[in-house]
Amino acid sequence: MRLSSFAGRFLALAFAASPVLSAQQPSPGTRTPPDSEFRRQRVGIRTDIPFLDVPYNVANGGRAPSMAQSLSITEGFYELAHPAVQRAFGSHTVLADISLVLFDTFGGLLPGGDGWLHEEFHRSVLGSRGVNSFDDIYKLNLAADAVSVSHVNDADLVRMKAEHPADYVRAEAAGIEGENRLIEQLEKNRFYHASRANNVPFYWLTKINSAMYVWSGTGTETDSLTDQMNRSDGADVAKRDWVGHDFTAWVHDLFRPTEAYQARGVHPSGVGINRYIQAKDLTGEEHDFLAREGHLQLLNFLDPNLLGFGGVTLRDPRNGSDLRMNVSASHYLTSFGHTIDVNLFLKEGATNLFVVLHRYTNGARSLPGMEVQLLETPVTVAGRELEVSPRAVLWLQPRDQGFRTTSTQPGGLVAVRIRHATLERVGAFVELEAKTAGWVAGNVHLERNVSARIGASVRLN
Repeated sequence: MRLSSFAGRFLALAFAASPVLSAQQPSPGTRTPPDSEFRRQRVGIRTDIPFLDVPYNVANGGRAPSMAQSLSITEGFYELAHPAVQRAFGSHTVLADISLVLFDTFGGLLPGGDGWLHEEFHRSVLGSRGVNSFDDIYKLNLAADAVSVSHVNDADLVRMKAEHPADYVRAEAAGIEGENRLIEQLEKNRFYHASRANNVPFYWLTKINSAMYVWSGTGTETDSLTDQMNRSDGADVAKRDWVGHDFTAWVHDLFRPTEAYQARGVHPSGVGINRYIQAKDLTGEEHDFLAREGHLQLLNFLDPNLLGFGGVTLRDPRNGSDLRMNVSASHYLTSFGHTIDVNLFLKEGATNLFVVLHRYTNGARSLPGMEVQLLETPVTVAGRELEVSPRAVLWLQPRDQGFRTTSTQPGGLVAVRIRHATLERVGAFVELEAKTAGWVAGNVHLERNVSARIGASVRLN
């Protein structure tokens, strides 16, 4: 379920009206780094939309969209929509920013928007374990304060919790995982390719909403909302959200991986299982842990992009070339606890490097990880211009994704994406990705996996 915070909307609107947040919208005469401008003129800002993502799309009777598919669609949604709003208001940047907040508040509840992505990340994890569901975003209620993933059978949830407890926990936090991944991708577009989209109001709106959603899990308002939902759902099992409040359920199941799903008891209507976990159902330890995770959400605000700051240009001591750099922090809830990341954006000429330092933490200890991604390196093969993006991740994570275990499990991921660089509106790409057991943001598989994706590289400007 995704909750929309009125306070979050108000704060984002206030920030959007501040002139400092207009900094991301380039003013006339603003200099774009020559390498970025050359690339934008040559191939534009592109999103790679997988038409086929295997094994996910073909497993369990066929599933779509995968995490990669929904993320690429939503990336394109905002890279197209935000510049369109900006163009409509011309030089009136404050009006444009306020309009962007209004668009993101309601447009996020459209298919392809941020709210849709949130629910599709939930559904991707459920679908990976054969659980059918429906995204209520398609009901097009643009004034909804909460949106559900509905039409889920109790029997499927009983099975998933018993057979795949780590996946079940991951599914509960997957909604804001998708939103964090979206912001990361939009920031990459801005830093490496000088995207003209003004996403600053969207960053504020999304980060405030996510933080307040996690914080709300320890408040009495959550219990009132849950009681209201149970009364509204009544005996209609298909209407019920699959989980209720994401984070009261997340911390409850994180601490109780072996507890049977049926232990939640009977729904107040007398029909089905009482799915929704309330704040009053949490132990003191669970309550305090969730409160700490809410405070750690503030790390997501250590991001210069929130002020429209796109990075600094330094002199590379090796060769005297311009070296552009930016840095941000992020906090993800995971199947074993959380990860705190430091994201480093580096650009020199045509070399685009993205580095992430991970700190994986469960209830017993913290463990290290590191990620390196070389983005869109130009290569010519048999006269064809290609862009190659290799990626490597190494980690130590809690064994079997356990919350209380002190045992560790090393692992890693390697991937490469090859895109046909073209002046045409639509090109093509292929990606191969292999990983050991472990949690990776945006990869639905906690177990060992090899995935292949093929699809269209769509030019957005």
